[in-house]
Amino acid sequence: MTVHNYLTVDRSVGVMQSLRTRVLTTLEILLVFAVLIALRVAFRSANIVQWEKQNLGWSYSLMVLFIGIVVGTILFTRRSWAEFGVSAKNWRTNLDIGFKAYLIRILPAVMATFGPAWLGLKLNELGKGAFEAPLWVMAVALIIWALNRQKEVKSGRANLIATGLFLLFPVGLALAMGKLSWVILSTVVWQFIFSGFGEEFIFRGYFQSRLNQAFGRPVHLFGIQFGVGLVIASLLFGLLHAFNTYDPAVGLSSMAWGSAIASTVAGLFLGVLREKTGSLLAPSIAHGLPDAVGEPMKILFGWF
Repeated sequence: MTVHNYLTVDRSVGVMQSLRTRVLTTLEILLVFAVLIALRVAFRSANIVQWEKQNLGWSYSLMVLFIGIVVGTILFTRRSWAEFGVSAKNWRTNLDIGFKAYLIRILPAVMATFGPAWLGLKLNELGKGAFEAPLWVMAVALIIWALNRQKEVKSGRANLIATGLFLLFPVGLALAMGKLSWVILSTVVWQFIFSGFGEEFIFRGYFQSRLNQAFGRPVHLFGIQFGVGLVIASLLFGLLHAFNTYDPAVGLSSMAWGSAIASTVAGLFLGVLREKTGSLLAPSIAHGLPDAVGEPMKILFGWF
């Protein structure tokens, strides 16, 4: 057998191994996502979930279960946590990026809440999603612009203090209004930790990173290195939110496709942060902080 033939065989074996890895990873991702969706639908009407929603506003047990499943899957891969974005490296700069992303995210958040009313539009759920999606596209463009001009941050003290003050703001406001309750406190905690850090760990940490490991990040565009992981994780993020209105146990069979559209583009916004920083800190702050402030405000003022 000639050297050329050996090289040809080696290349063929390498291609087959790469293809096998991609197929198995894709099946793994789809299986984990299907399990999460099935559990969400199955336990949505469970007594403990209903008790949590009634008394705390949100389900902690279900999110802990989701995170536990992803943690177990990551441990099974035997890869380092840093590969999934769980790292304190450059945390000061990443915290600064996350805080800037939070400020940019105010645009789609405010316009999605008040924009249709200001413009005199009466939109259904799908229409609201279509209205919000272009705002997220603008946010993606703004965050890419900001990321390409980001400089290293030496101290994280100011951003830590600012984050704490923002988290305390709805609590202080509720106290001043005489409306402080466990639901308000729980909403701040759940949105910041479980929705912000929890969902980012699942989607940008596990799904996006796992796909990047299998398919690579061959595309370089506008200063961002990425691959199919960014796109697929964003689509899965959107699909998860499509099930917000799906609960056959109580007769709800419609899908929230408007929320899915907006959440998919929001997933691109958060995914870009993950790709550029290599960490989950920035997307977690950008995801959790606005909701930890905004959701209690919606409860206090009835902005639904």
